[in-house]
Amino acid sequence: MQISQTHSRLACTALCVAMLWIHSGGAVAHAQTLQDPLPPPPTSTAPVPPTLQPLAPMGQDPSVRIKDIAFVEGDRVNHVSGEGLVFGLSGTGGKSQQTRQMLTNYYLRRGVRVGQVDTKNISAVMVSGKIPAYARPGETILVTVSVADDASSLRGGTLNQTALRGIDDEIYAIAQGAIIGGGISAEGAAANVQKNHPTVGVCEAIVEREIPCGTIVSNGSIKLILRNKSYATATAIGNALNRIFPGRARALDSGTVQVFVPSTFRNSVTEFIATIGNLRVEPDTPARVVINQKTGSIVLGHTVKIAPVLFASENIVIATTETPVASQPNPLAAGDTVVLPRTGIELFESGGRYNVLPGGMTVGDLATALNSLAVSPTTLISIMTTLRNQGALKAELVIE
Repeated sequence: MQISQTHSRLACTALCVAMLWIHSGGAVAHAQTLQDPLPPPPTSTAPVPPTLQPLAPMGQDPSVRIKDIAFVEGDRVNHVSGEGLVFGLSGTGGKSQQTRQMLTNYYLRRGVRVGQVDTKNISAVMVSGKIPAYARPGETILVTVSVADDASSLRGGTLNQTALRGIDDEIYAIAQGAIIGGGISAEGAAANVQKNHPTVGVCEAIVEREIPCGTIVSNGSIKLILRNKSYATATAIGNALNRIFPGRARALDSGTVQVFVPSTFRNSVTEFIATIGNLRVEPDTPARVVINQKTGSIVLGHTVKIAPVLFASENIVIATTETPVASQPNPLAAGDTVVLPRTGIELFESGGRYNVLPGGMTVGDLATALNSLAVSPTTLISIMTTLRNQGALKAELVIE
């Protein structure tokens, strides 16, 4: 038994030594002496184009396409609008004089004279939409249909033929058809329920006249208009274009980049615009805090930073109760029963907490710190306003 265990130990030791020897390259070197040497790997002489760099993973690449942050001057949409009638409502139509007069005029234009008209299934609406650039006659666009009277819902209605006019009072599209809307409302004797907006819907319209667009190419160049004005972004776009087309682009101001069309693209400007639109740049993001006081919402840019400040959070709860008391006079006395108000007010204070916010905090750090303090949106708006007034907020504060 001992002899077999000794042989096993020797075998394991030999196996370990052999594995170490192979791992150290001895076996590989010995094997290479027994066969022909391996040929060297083929080398490619074709250089990798500098413009075909792999992009960073999703969510980590800060660059965007030029066409996502700018558009070509002259390539724009145009607004059109008109007034019409919606038929087929299920008792949710308008009852105003406006609706009755529009319905009467509608019948008179068709040679029908009517007296009293019932509008419980009809509503007067305003139709508005946008015609994109280069829209051709016969194209279909979506327009918005909004109630213009006291109708409660457009669900199930059909828009009558409505002319959509431009600012020059010319007809550019005709809207007609079933109204698509996601709003639902129900009403009873003592309660009602509503989801979304039942008084707004969507309908189709057909373009009847082409709207001429402005000249895109002027003096051999086009102009890119930035949606968000920034000198840094305009300069970045100009530099990106000059790397591909040297000396062809220049930033005129914070919102305009002039690009001269190369001679190779003189007869294919559309291809040139598509090429430069797919180039990627890293736009400049301003440090800005936007506060909407109406909705109580606040949006902070990722570059927002603050200086070192001391923030005090004090949880105060004020509770009020109303317990009116009825005062009834003596049955034999002359008097009236009156209700006397009784108000109780209590104030609970849980104590304040002082929190030191270090300087250079980003918006993520600031949000984490304020969330840990359970700060409400109203309090957060007050904090941002105070930080701006003290000069501790290193960003532009926009109050809407």
